[in-house]
Amino acid sequence: MTPNIFLFSFYISLVFGATLFYLIRKQKLKEQYALLWLLLSVLMMILSLFPSILDDLARLIHIDYAPSLLYLLSVIGILFILLHLTMAVSAMTQRNVTLVQTVALQERKIQELIKQQERIEQKVWIENQVLLKMMRSEEQQVDEGNPAPPCVEVST
Repeated sequence: MTPNIFLFSFYISLVFGATLFYLIRKQKLKEQYALLWLLLSVLMMILSLFPSILDDLARLIHIDYAPSLLYLLSVIGILFILLHLTMAVSAMTQRNVTLVQTVALQERKIQELIKQQERIEQKVWIENQVLLKMMRSEEQQVDEGNPAPPCVEVST
């Protein structure tokens, strides 16, 4: 490869890394998910600046064609990223189930409190009606000249 290709590769890696930092800064990408992408970007920069590392590593593990090692490393890197994202999705799925169950329990408690409040309001309304009737009855007796009966407590 010519040095221009290596320089072009480095610039692509640099733009990729800068894009990752921009996305993290704008909170479009969480740091924990970007870590592997940043690592991959740095690795691409290093291999672009020092291509002999790839040749030496390929010779060390008995790979005849160095770009094949690059493809192998790319696939392994992508597999790690996929594994990381799959673990994150699994954790979020479990959290989602827990949140749905919590919301369902809270809604049930709210409905029970609403029913309890309605029962209390109905009870208060009935007591008020009884007291109103008793007051009217006392007023009628006073108007007719009859003495008022002693106060009676209403039990519920």
